[in-house]
Amino acid sequence: MSRPSPKSLTLAAVALAAIGGLAARLIVLRSSLGTLDSDEAVVGLMARHFEHGHLQAFFAGQAYGGTIEAGVAAALFALFGSSALALKCVPLVLDAGAAIVTWRIGLRLAGPRTAVLAAVLMWLWPATYLWWSIKERGFYEAGLCLTLLGALFVVRIAQQPQRAPWPDWAALGLLAGLGWWQTPQVVYVIAPAAVWLLWRVRASAWRAIAAAPAFLLGAAAWIWPNVHDGFASLRPPPSPVKGAYMDHLVTLAHVGGPMTFGLRTPYTTLWLHPARLSQLLYLVAVAVVAAGCARGWRGGRLVGVVLVVLPFLHALLPLAGTVAEGRYTLFALPWLALAIAHRASHRLAAAVVLVVVVGVTVAGLASMRGQTDPYAPDRHVPRSLASLKEGLAAHHVRRLWANYWVAYRLTFETREQMIAAPASSDRFPQYSAVVAADPAAAHVFMSGSHTDAIFHAALDSHHIAYDRWTAGPDWVVYVPHARVGPTDFDNTYP
Repeated sequence: MSRPSPKSLTLAAVALAAIGGLAARLIVLRSSLGTLDSDEAVVGLMARHFEHGHLQAFFAGQAYGGTIEAGVAAALFALFGSSALALKCVPLVLDAGAAIVTWRIGLRLAGPRTAVLAAVLMWLWPATYLWWSIKERGFYEAGLCLTLLGALFVVRIAQQPQRAPWPDWAALGLLAGLGWWQTPQVVYVIAPAAVWLLWRVRASAWRAIAAAPAFLLGAAAWIWPNVHDGFASLRPPPSPVKGAYMDHLVTLAHVGGPMTFGLRTPYTTLWLHPARLSQLLYLVAVAVVAAGCARGWRGGRLVGVVLVVLPFLHALLPLAGTVAEGRYTLFALPWLALAIAHRASHRLAAAVVLVVVVGVTVAGLASMRGQTDPYAPDRHVPRSLASLKEGLAAHHVRRLWANYWVAYRLTFETREQMIAAPASSDRFPQYSAVVAADPAAAHVFMSGSHTDAIFHAALDSHHIAYDRWTAGPDWVVYVPHARVGPTDFDNTYP
């Protein structure tokens, strides 16, 4: 009986990894980690509005973050109906696409072994981004895919500088423009890659002129609203974490870097247990990446340039100190995967890397249980809102004020049969106006939360009569007999 060929073994390993990654995502989706939250519900509500022709250029309530993912979700809703599952399929498919494009880049930079291993790493590691691939965050996955596609054209052009067709340059500009619309983080990769490319093809760099109008076309959805509102997208949002440029670099090295490698837990930022082993793995991983960039291969310079420049561009971002979720280091992942994959291109080394990263991913997912659920504001929002929906329906309540992490999720899950609005992080002013106009609007709190006690005491101190009832074990609902807004009492809706 003949032995299986290396190609057959590779295909079998890739199939196993693909199935394993998909199975892991389905398990996460069915666990508490996969529960829909209000940030995702915002995208779902935008997608519903898109279905009815109410388009917008940016993520609701802000002047940045493109809406390609909301548009894709709208298309899925039109085909399969509006649901949390359809919504979550958008980042999942885009994450798979990012792995495939990483493979294509790896093929051109290094060859099949590096390409396959890099794509597998992207699909299986780390836990934070595996979780993110079933969490619809609005624009990060689309931005990542567009950036990788742009990088693929950078490599294509660099490998045939004298024969690179005009459409390749135009495609690079278009992808960069679309990526810029999605998120400024595309600059982390596209800027150093473009400089590297122009240096490589300096004799024919004049062809880059084709990229300029294509960029403007791709960025048109960003440019048009900014021309009309004083370029609000360039005004940085307030950062919850203060710090100067050097503080951002230090935070990236000590927290953001380990989280990108999957060695720290989101939100808590604690090292995976045992901490000493995780710290050692971090040092080893950095060394492997450095070696992967330094070795003599045609893609090493591009990968190295991106990974060296990226931290310094990242530190310019006002939100760079916010690393508790890993969202601002996502764009480094493909390049880390390529560097590691090239250094571990031999079969034994690749097997060791896969065993380690799968172990780190499993440990990371286990450490995340109970750590990613949103608070409202000091109690975890339960996985199901069924008891709240039933209680509100039984009392004929259709308009209400609630904590952000309850409001938009409830609105989405009830298909806007119930309209809930938050007092802060108001992303849909039309919902707030509807609730404010209802004299019988309810106020919903989690039972036992400190905001429940504050609101209860405030009603009593202001001598406002009210109806109060519970909905299951988790919810308390107030219906004041006088109109009460969410900001009428201090510290009620943080």
